[in-house]
Amino acid sequence: MNRSPKISTQVLRIATTMYRWVFPKEIKPNAEIYALLQSIYPTINWQKVRFYEGLPWFMNGNFANAIVLPATWHTQKIHAYFANYQPNTPSGLSTIIHEGFHVLQYQDLGKGLGFLRGFMVYYLAEYFQLFFKNILKKGYLAANQIAYDQHPMETPAFRQDSDFRQYCLRNAAISPTQLPLKLIHKHCGYAPKIALAFLLAGLMTTLILSIIKPLIEISFLIIAAPIYIIGKILKTISL
Repeated sequence: MNRSPKISTQVLRIATTMYRWVFPKEIKPNAEIYALLQSIYPTINWQKVRFYEGLPWFMNGNFANAIVLPATWHTQKIHAYFANYQPNTPSGLSTIIHEGFHVLQYQDLGKGLGFLRGFMVYYLAEYFQLFFKNILKKGYLAANQIAYDQHPMETPAFRQDSDFRQYCLRNAAISPTQLPLKLIHKHCGYAPKIALAFLLAGLMTTLILSIIKPLIEISFLIIAAPIYIIGKILKTISL
């Protein structure tokens, strides 16, 4: 005879699900991954980068399988999110390398506070510029895809991803100390060419996100915390 889960278990599960929806589980890459990333991007302080399995709450249902975002409550820290963290597969490892290039872009484009970083402003501005250039001729879906595929901050990351995949195909074992020079990047090389209107749109959108995101996350914490406490109390009295 199957027994129904205890009330406390159900309540704690609800609280945990709410928390993880907003704050995905942190993961720790192994020493080999860190060594590879440090060799490819030697100017990055990887102690300031955290990795998470699961996309942020506002990316759920999106086509992306990984994204790099600034830490909400910090001036320099970066968070890398992966829908499926698979460092032991060629595609999973190349995705990590791809996102590593975005970390380099964050570093090169300056510090900030929370979402208010140079990377966010330029990335959104470049996206808007490409999107509105194509939407009338090609429609919403095609314009959105073009704005991603041809994004000046994505194309070098895609190229790095492709170069790393080719390197993996030619080499049975990956040696961080014997990488081809074209895989090693000390700087991202990005030079913005954005119309003022789109630059302002990128700045305003970044400002709005930098205010709204922490407020939403705090709201979820306020809701989840008492549910978790109630679950713990119920567990203590064996319900």
